[in-house]
Amino acid sequence: MGAFHAYDIRGIWGKDFDARTVYKVGYFLPALLGADEVLVGRDCRVSSDEIHDSLIKGICDAGASVCDIGLSSTPMVYFATANYGFKASVQITASHNPAIYNGLKVSRQNALPVGLDTGLGQIKEWIDSGKETPVSAKRGSVRTMDIMDDYLKFVSRFKSDYSNLNIAFD
Repeated sequence: MGAFHAYDIRGIWGKDFDARTVYKVGYFLPALLGADEVLVGRDCRVSSDEIHDSLIKGICDAGASVCDIGLSSTPMVYFATANYGFKASVQITASHNPAIYNGLKVSRQNALPVGLDTGLGQIKEWIDSGKETPVSAKRGSVRTMDIMDDYLKFVSRFKSDYSNLNIAFD
């Protein structure tokens, strides 16, 4: 399980971590962060859809629900986590790494990162120890949410006056 790092879960998909690991991360996350709903976003990497499905299945099997914002950037997930008051969120991305990589960036309330010594280490320990993952009697549900209008309003507050800027493309 070499995918667990100081600030995220990241590695070569299918080698460093797999669907089983992602399912268990999703399963244990709601209890770890005291969340009855987890915000989930993902990038456009080829493996992101499979990771998304495994993560959501784990969250729902644990009895928590998912708010799925679909294709998104990490800043969009951080914005939504804080703006809408989620106690937990996951962005599926490997950031700047090559295409064969992917990962999970986990945040808690107020979009505070969850790292190895603030929760990811506990999840790793539960996975390594074989902690059971019984399906909850009441599975969670999935809802989709479009945050684009709110996010654009938020980031627009930081734009400058570009009226004197000349731009050319070749």
